[in-house]
Amino acid sequence: MSNWNTADKVLACTALAFLSAVGFRMLFPDNIFVEGFLFVAEAAMVGGIADWFAVTALFRKPLGFPYHTAILPSRREEFIDASVTMVQQEFFSRRAIFNKLNQLQLLPQLINKLSEEETRKFVIGLILEEIKSFFVGLNKNLVARRIATELRRAIRDVPPQMIVTELGRWIKNSGKDKELFIHLVKRVRVKAQSLETRQLLQNTLEKYAQEKTQSSGAFSILMTGLAEMLDLVNYVEAAELMQVQLLKFLDELADDSPLQNLVLNQCRNTTSQLANTVEFKDFVDDLQVDTINGLPIEDIIIKTLTGIERQLSSMRVDKLVNNVCADASKPVVDTDKPVVQKERTIGSALAEILYLEYSNALAILKTDGKVRASVEKFIYDLIARTALYARPLVGMIAQNVLHKLTDEQLNKLVYDKAEPDFIWIRLNGSIVGSIVGLVIFVVLQFVS
Repeated sequence: MSNWNTADKVLACTALAFLSAVGFRMLFPDNIFVEGFLFVAEAAMVGGIADWFAVTALFRKPLGFPYHTAILPSRREEFIDASVTMVQQEFFSRRAIFNKLNQLQLLPQLINKLSEEETRKFVIGLILEEIKSFFVGLNKNLVARRIATELRRAIRDVPPQMIVTELGRWIKNSGKDKELFIHLVKRVRVKAQSLETRQLLQNTLEKYAQEKTQSSGAFSILMTGLAEMLDLVNYVEAAELMQVQLLKFLDELADDSPLQNLVLNQCRNTTSQLANTVEFKDFVDDLQVDTINGLPIEDIIIKTLTGIERQLSSMRVDKLVNNVCADASKPVVDTDKPVVQKERTIGSALAEILYLEYSNALAILKTDGKVRASVEKFIYDLIARTALYARPLVGMIAQNVLHKLTDEQLNKLVYDKAEPDFIWIRLNGSIVGSIVGLVIFVVLQFVS
């Protein structure tokens, strides 16, 4: 404002033109063209001076004129309040905010940013660091007590009948009962084919024969002794024959045969009936209580948490993330060479899981229309609400900044924003003044 601009130069030129016209008027008092030139120069100079006064009066007192001048400094508070209101209601209006958000296309930009490898590494590394910090600062004793309490309560709340029913259903559906049955039959067969079993059978036959003979009288004893002497009754051969038949029976039970199915179904029915008895239910209930009280759940949980903490505290997050991303980016090569398995730790497993889940989430975000719409709406609402809530804050910032400006700085701030317009206002004063002066001079000449 202190430098000479185009309007100042034009005003100076009109003043020189006016002085020249006055000189020509004194030399040629009766020349109509000189009179018209003086009239036009005078009107142009007056118009330029008037507009210079008007523009200057907005910012300071022109030539020290005190009345209704220096408008902006004298109305400083009103100007600041109006500026703050304009910023809040015009620049940050709901319509302006929503229109701008519609033009931003935030979701494609977000997807592009999330697809970058650096963003992927940053997110996975950040989650791993949080997991590491969580386990390192974890109170293992407290956590173990809480988990153990919940486990015991959960086990205690399970009805014994449900345990028996579910266990029986699982054993039957999985075929574990058949495996157990075959295993027991094979164990029995191993015992049955031993010499001890044959001797036991022989002793049993001899004992049975003795008991029957003694209970039948003297004649039976005599006949029995006679049969033994004549080798009509051979307990050794009978025991061997019984053992062979027993082994054949057990072999048939061990194979997938009708006899096996019959015996197995009979065992299942017997077990089912047994499970519905009060005694068996009480047994399961006592076993459940003993299991709850006897299991060292706290010690197991503490050891597990300690092992996890030891591995996580020693892991290098940046190295894990780089390794996982590098392995994922390698092309799959079909080769007959054996694959060398790397040592897996909890940290590497977590990094692989996070990488996989990150990739899956990104793929869903790219392809699933419903997910895209939900995320886009969430981002839109979040930014819109943030911008609307920020309006008072923006107004306070603008108000504080404007209050800190001096009068000269405030004048310069406003003038610099509209300097070309102010210059043209002053130029228009001289131009319009000269045109109006010319028109008036011509009209006066016609009238006179």
